[in-house]
Amino acid sequence: MSGGSGGGPSWSEPKPITKPKEGDGGGGGGGGIPDACNIQETTTLNSANRTVISGLRAGDVLEVVFELGPPRRLVARTTAGAVAGAITSPSLLQFIQCITQANVGYSAEVLSVRGAVCQVRVQPK
Repeated sequence: MSGGSGGGPSWSEPKPITKPKEGDGGGGGGGGIPDACNIQETTTLNSANRTVISGLRAGDVLEVVFELGPPRRLVARTTAGAVAGAITSPSLLQFIQCITQANVGYSAEVLSVRGAVCQVRVQPK
């Protein structure tokens, strides 16, 4: 019998992320982002803060941050530190692993804001 009906996301144990060896940057200039962390995904912010997103425009860039909580969540914040909303996606655990284990930073570019709906593109910084 397995859990998962607690109302919040269930967190499985993260798998280690392999960092590239020194000088093994894939030929692009020696970049330090593991392939598994080169994630680009378009998603809609959940639990969007209407006050914050009403001031956002297409092209604005938000910082993606993993908050330890409780609750633990991945959020998009303005440069002033205001939380615009939570990021949920099929790659959520991979984003969290890359942020916490491989020290990869992500940004969320605002694609559109319509009422309380804010669509963003999450990608490595």
